[in-house]
Amino acid sequence: MRKLIKRYLEKLAEQNKKNFGSNRLDCCNLNKGKNGQTNEKKQKKA
Repeated sequence: MRKLIKRYLEKLAEQNKKNFGSNRLDCCNLNKGKNGQTNEKKQKKA
C-alpha cells in the first residue's frame, strides 16, 4: 500500500513540475504570461 501511494505522489510531483515549472507558485507569478505581463486585460474582456 505504501509503495502505491509513494508512486502516486511521485507521478503527481512530476506532472506538477511539468505543468507549472520549478518556480515558486504564488499569485504574482501565476497571473503573468510568458512575456512577463499580467493577464488583466484578457480577464476584463471575458
